[in-house]
Amino acid sequence: MYKVILVDDEDLEREGMAALIPWEDMDMQLVDMAWNGIEAMEKIQMQKPDLVITDIKMPVMNGIELIRQARELNPELAFVVLSGYGEFEYTSQAMELGIRHYILKPCDEEKFLEVLARVREELIRQREKASSELADKNILKRTLPHAQEQILNALISMQELSKPDQELLDSFVKGQGSACFLYVIRGDGEFDQLDRFAMTNILSELLGNNKILMAAGNQRELFYLLPAELAEQFLPLARKAHREFGKYRKCRLKSAVSEPGSIQDTYRMYAQVRELFRLGEVEEREEFFSAAQYKNPAEHVLSVMDYKGIREAADFGGLLFLVYAGYLNMKLGGLSMEQMAAGYRRGFEILAGQSRTEDFVEKTEWDQLKSAVNRYAACKKLIREGEKEDERMRQALLAIYENIANQELSLQFLAREVLFMNEDYLGRLFFRHMNEKYSSYLVRIRVGLAQKALEYYPDIRIGELAERIGFAADGQYFAKVFKKHTGMAPSDYRKVRKNN
Repeated sequence: MYKVILVDDEDLEREGMAALIPWEDMDMQLVDMAWNGIEAMEKIQMQKPDLVITDIKMPVMNGIELIRQARELNPELAFVVLSGYGEFEYTSQAMELGIRHYILKPCDEEKFLEVLARVREELIRQREKASSELADKNILKRTLPHAQEQILNALISMQELSKPDQELLDSFVKGQGSACFLYVIRGDGEFDQLDRFAMTNILSELLGNNKILMAAGNQRELFYLLPAELAEQFLPLARKAHREFGKYRKCRLKSAVSEPGSIQDTYRMYAQVRELFRLGEVEEREEFFSAAQYKNPAEHVLSVMDYKGIREAADFGGLLFLVYAGYLNMKLGGLSMEQMAAGYRRGFEILAGQSRTEDFVEKTEWDQLKSAVNRYAACKKLIREGEKEDERMRQALLAIYENIANQELSLQFLAREVLFMNEDYLGRLFFRHMNEKYSSYLVRIRVGLAQKALEYYPDIRIGELAERIGFAADGQYFAKVFKKHTGMAPSDYRKVRKNN
């Protein structure tokens, strides 16, 4: 039954309409009456009617102002306007407010019932629509978290969205804005559904229920897309989230946050987070990593030096390859000697557990690199003092890398022009220590250096890369050699690195 309030300043007409209309037959209930707009507003707020039948010309507050103020409270409130002859100005104002139902005074019962019947039909359709929208909202409320999880997983893995998911993402971006950052959590074991539920609840309490834009996860990682305005002050919140989760389940968490970007940049943000975790593998005591930590150009070396590989290197040759690959990437990145020194010092801190700010201040880049390799090797006990053959082999390997860009770097050239020793002796020495012919070793490390460079700088010109590692600048022979060893051309390898 629909609730009705009747408003008219003439007592006789108001009481007459109240008694004349068979309200129950119209599925309506007359819940109250008022004699002007002010009194009507009070009763509208109290009774919350579905329909107001109001005279248009009244003292204190007329029907037009009543409609305006009541619509601010309830835009869906229906009105029937009672108007007399000569009140066209008021009627036109009511029409501008969207009023479509009028009854001319003095009231005709048949006309009154006809108008109320039309209003009732509209109220029925309005109620059905509201009920349908509520049902849709309830369905959406139940399915939205799952849909958002699907969308976030697709954005992270760069999968194509289905049409409904794309429409949902478009409406979400329109409603929420797209400035956000990605927060990813890893544990020392696998996450299950309860773990994800617990962490999401913890973050909701710390950040506020509406601050988690999207959430997803798998057995290895939990993903949260959060508003960009939280990024700068997020570290203490992340640490607290780790502690709170520790009360629920004993495990060690590590987390990382990307730089802010748009929702469409989620894949790029995830790639950035993965790189932060890779860097974090050498920071065993640290539990939180942020892209902001590496914004300083001097710290760019932290992302191009493979400290984890250096720490795990089992021999001098493997160690030298990784340090030189880092050096090559620093050169490609345009870093200064001071910035390179900072990277070498960081490696020493990781290996030795102590800071040596006075080290790696040599005058040339090569002397700096050689110093880093020798210090790392000594720290890892990869150098056997007093072994002359070992010393000669280290000198040979260092000489190879020092001259790696020389296209004429044959065994004969290395022996005669660089090391000043017998070519045959060097060949036997090399094979005995490396279990590999010099020529095949040289090609292998050149291709390996190219792979390392393409991992960090996939946009580098192939000709420039070829020239830096000892091939002709046209890149044609380099491309053939690279494909033979890796199974794909450098350009294809570059595409793969960009996608991964």
